[in-house]
Amino acid sequence: MTDRLRQLFQQYYNKTISPQGEQELFALMADPALEEEVKALILDSYHSGELDVMPEAASGAVLNVILQISSGEESRPAPKTMYRRLPAVVWTSAASVALLLVAGIYFWLRPSKTPPVVAANPKPVMAPSQGTAMLTLADGRQISLDSLQNGLITTDAGADIAFKDGELLYDSKSGQAAPDARNTISTPNGRQFRVVLSDGTQVWLNAASTLRYPAVFPENERSVEITGEAYFEVAANSRAPFRVTVPNQAEVQVLGTHFNVNAYPDIASIKTTLVQGAVRVRATTTNASVVMSPGQQARMTGNSDHIAVEKADVDNVMAWKNGLFNFNGLKLKEVMNELARWYDVEVVYEKNIPDIRFFGELSRSLSLQDMIMALEESKVKVRLEGKRKLVVLP
Repeated sequence: MTDRLRQLFQQYYNKTISPQGEQELFALMADPALEEEVKALILDSYHSGELDVMPEAASGAVLNVILQISSGEESRPAPKTMYRRLPAVVWTSAASVALLLVAGIYFWLRPSKTPPVVAANPKPVMAPSQGTAMLTLADGRQISLDSLQNGLITTDAGADIAFKDGELLYDSKSGQAAPDARNTISTPNGRQFRVVLSDGTQVWLNAASTLRYPAVFPENERSVEITGEAYFEVAANSRAPFRVTVPNQAEVQVLGTHFNVNAYPDIASIKTTLVQGAVRVRATTTNASVVMSPGQQARMTGNSDHIAVEKADVDNVMAWKNGLFNFNGLKLKEVMNELARWYDVEVVYEKNIPDIRFFGELSRSLSLQDMIMALEESKVKVRLEGKRKLVVLP
């Protein structure tokens, strides 16, 4: 069985494994009787520098051994530093790979009864910021969305507004649309929210973002405004096109589709990524426009009359919605901007911004201290001053 485990493990990393072999591998890795063999296999791959992606299912022993590695409890000699070259150079140690796996492990492993190993003398944990998401009604009333119980909240501008299991639901059956009656949802740093609009369109709102929309859509048009980042699954309605506007900059026109809009003020460009369907992206200042196909990303910078369209890394774009940071190919400043929004910290650079790119995924449930550890293992020196200031050192 040990030989078969190693054979399937190697096939998995070579991407030559069959679906049947993959299922067999996962079953073997979840077998408590093979726990020691699985540990040895993970350690061998780790120390040889081959370990870089974890299978989507494995036993609790895998989590244990990686946690032991990252916390320094493993008795084997420290591995040699390995280097990976990306478009801009990033120097990464094998230990950082273990930390990346620790951070994302619960997304990659099946549930296990084996308890995780806890490092000795853990540091105090600072969780991602959990400020309050706010709903502002058409008449100016404000409702904290973090203090609600399931059920009807209120009726506003012709819509019944209810809260159920962490999301806001609009039902337009109680009245007619009021054209100027708009609601606004604002999320703080470190907070996300989901809303189902009156037409059935679902919107996921990322941290530090604002969505402005009618409580009830008119019959012939559907228009919302976004700052920050949001993912849309638009309900099909050929009689009422759906439009997402970034005030004074861009407009996305759709009929029925799934797409993501990233329009944070601190980012130079507005990025629209199409997952399903078709959209037209138009620059409102120059009227330049492009029609996109699924898997493409449109990038528009400032008042440029050119909208660049390229193949999208959809997994990267959608990571936030799935509870992850995806840092593949991102520069240090881009990474730190994401961390600033999520952990509600100010990021300052003691000198010039280092020219570094990253790879890997991390869970958004990580504490700030754990994130700092991951950065330091990737040879990025940072210092936390107080609770809300992160200094990047040269």
